[in-house]
Amino acid sequence: MITSFSKQTNRGFTIFLMVVATHFISLLGSSVARFGLGVWAYQSTGQVSSFAVVLVAGFLPAIVLSPFIGIWIDRKGPRLLILLGDIIGLIISSIIFSSLLLGNISMVHVIAGAISLSIVSSMQTPALQTLAPNLVPKEMLSRANGVFSMASSTSDVLGPVIGGVIMGFGSIVYIIGAELVTYCIAIPILLILWTKLTVKVNNDNEDSHENNSILGDLKYGFNYLIEHKSLLTLVLLFTVLNFALGFNQVVGQPYILSFGTVEQFGLLSSIYGGGMVLGGVLMSFIKLKKHIIWLVLISNFGIGVFITLTGLFNNMLLIAVFWGGLGLLLPVVNTGTLTLIQLHTEPKLLGRVFSIARTFAWISLPLAYILGGILADKLVASNVNIIPYLGSGERGVYGTLLLLAGGLIIVTVAIFAQLKYIKELDRREENDVQHNV
Repeated sequence: MITSFSKQTNRGFTIFLMVVATHFISLLGSSVARFGLGVWAYQSTGQVSSFAVVLVAGFLPAIVLSPFIGIWIDRKGPRLLILLGDIIGLIISSIIFSSLLLGNISMVHVIAGAISLSIVSSMQTPALQTLAPNLVPKEMLSRANGVFSMASSTSDVLGPVIGGVIMGFGSIVYIIGAELVTYCIAIPILLILWTKLTVKVNNDNEDSHENNSILGDLKYGFNYLIEHKSLLTLVLLFTVLNFALGFNQVVGQPYILSFGTVEQFGLLSSIYGGGMVLGGVLMSFIKLKKHIIWLVLISNFGIGVFITLTGLFNNMLLIAVFWGGLGLLLPVVNTGTLTLIQLHTEPKLLGRVFSIARTFAWISLPLAYILGGILADKLVASNVNIIPYLGSGERGVYGTLLLLAGGLIIVTVAIFAQLKYIKELDRREENDVQHNV
C-alpha cells in the first residue's frame, strides 16, 4: 500500500512537472514578445508614453478578468483554461505576424499583442496554481510551487536576453515568429497530457441559491475571504508588499543610472535574475511543512532590508550583493504564499481566491508605478535635499524613495507579524501536519 501511494505521489508530481515545463515554453515566448513589443513601441514613436501605454495594456485585462477567470476554474476546472490561453495567444500572434509580413504593423497591433499576453497570463497562472494541489500531495506542494516559481523567474530572465539577441540580428518579425513557435510546441504537448489533467469539480456550493450566477459566485469568493480572516490578512499583506516592490521597480533603474552606467545596470539586472532562478531552484527541492508563514515574513523582512541598503550605498559591488539577495528571496516569498493559500482554501474556491488575490496584487503595481514616477519627478525638479547623507539631485531623491520602499516593507512585516490572524496560519499548519501524520 505504501509503495502504491508513493508511486501515485511521484506520478502526480511528474505530471505537474511536465505541465510546468510546457508552460515554461509558452512563458518564454511571451516574455520575448513582451520585450519586443515594448522596444518596437519606443523605437518607432520615440515617446516614453507609447512604451507606458504598452505596459498599461499588459496590466488592465488581467485586473478586470482575473475574478471571472477564477469562477470559471472553480466551475469547470483549470485544464481547459491552460489550453485556451495558448490557443488565444497563437491566434492573436498569428494575426500580428501576418500584419508584420504585409508591412502593416502599427501601435494598434502592438497594443493588441500586449492585451493578448495579459489575457493569456490571467488565464493560465491561476489555473496552474489551482491545478497543483489537485495533482500533488500536500507534503510536496511547496516543491511544486518552487518549480512553478523557477519557471516564471527563468522565463523573465531569459526573455529579454533572447529578445535582445533576436532584435540585434533581425526585427520584431522574428520576435513574434519565435512566440508562434513556442505556442505550436506547447499546444500538442498539452493535448497529449489532456486526460491526465482531469480535476474533479465540486459544485455543491453552500450558496446554492446563487451558484448559477456569475456575480453570485464572485460574491461568494469575496465573502469567503472576508470570513476567513487569516487568509484575507495574507492577501492584504501580499498587496501592500507588492506595492512597495512596485515602488522599488520604478525607482531602482534611474537610481543605478544616476551614478552608474547602462552596462553596470545590465549586470546588476542579470545578478538579480540569477538570484531569482537560484531561489526557485532551491524551493523546488525544499519541502515546507511547518512555520511557512514565518518563513514568508522573514524573507519579506530581508527584502525590505536589501532595498533599504541599496538606497544607502552607491558601491556597485555591495549593490550586486543586495540585488542578488533580493532576487533569491522573492521566490521564497512567492512559493510560501502560494502554498499557504492552497493549504488554507477549500478546493472548490481555489480558483476564485487565487484570482482575487492576483487582482489585488496587479492593482497595486500600476498605482506604485504612477505614484513613484510622479513623486520622483516632482522631487528631482524641486532639487530637494531630504536626507543630507544621500545628497541632493537624482541620486539623493531616488535613494530616499528606495529607503521609503524598503522601510514600508519592514514596518508592514513588523505590524502584520503581531496580528493574531497571521499567527493562526502557523497554528493551522501545525494542525494540518499532525492530521496528515
